[in-house]
Amino acid sequence: MVSNKFLFAIILLYVYIGVQSLFYFFGGVVLTILVAMAFLNGPRLLDWANSPPHLQFNKYVLTGYRPISSVQDCIRSLFYMHNELGNIYTHGALPIVYSTLLCYPFTRTVALLVYILLSSYAIYSAITARSSVRRLRSFAWQALFRFSFFLLRWVGVGGGSPTSLQHFLTMDALAVLGGIINISRIPERFRPGLFDYWCNSHQIMHVLVVGSILYLHWGVLDDLLWINSHHCPSD
Repeated sequence: MVSNKFLFAIILLYVYIGVQSLFYFFGGVVLTILVAMAFLNGPRLLDWANSPPHLQFNKYVLTGYRPISSVQDCIRSLFYMHNELGNIYTHGALPIVYSTLLCYPFTRTVALLVYILLSSYAIYSAITARSSVRRLRSFAWQALFRFSFFLLRWVGVGGGSPTSLQHFLTMDALAVLGGIINISRIPERFRPGLFDYWCNSHQIMHVLVVGSILYLHWGVLDDLLWINSHHCPSD
């Protein structure tokens, strides 16, 4: 019979090979991109004053703007340096409502419809907003509605996994923080021009939003496991 130690060693070996393969694969991809960026010359980049009007939303990013581009130009811009490159490479709360009101079918249905309507209104308001501040405000009612379900869970009225609430609160905290950083133009407002290509507020927002989505994912997984094992009390 094969010993447990031998099996464990084989498993470790396969894990090691798999990890090394991933490193080689992603390393090759990154190297290819860097080489392509080194040899592919892009168009002459513009400063803020001469950039297209729809790109003039951050006066503290002074240089590195792409000119008006076709579809082919946009694809080509993946491989040369400009101030949107970091944004490109860094770029669902219904389960919360459902699991919180799992044992209240009628209320759950109404709440889901209300949340969908609020979300639709928020998207419309964000698209038509004329400033970053108004765009952030567009999601206020949707956020307040969602927070009401967090409150229900906290006081023990609503359902849901005991561990998911922390994930959802972290999700919203990261999203709000990203929005605030984006509209406040930090850090580029303190050193205009220094963060034109990397680490400006828009890129920081992207990273925080990705983190927010991860916490949403983890919270939803916890709730799905809870739903699978929970039984509502009979009337």
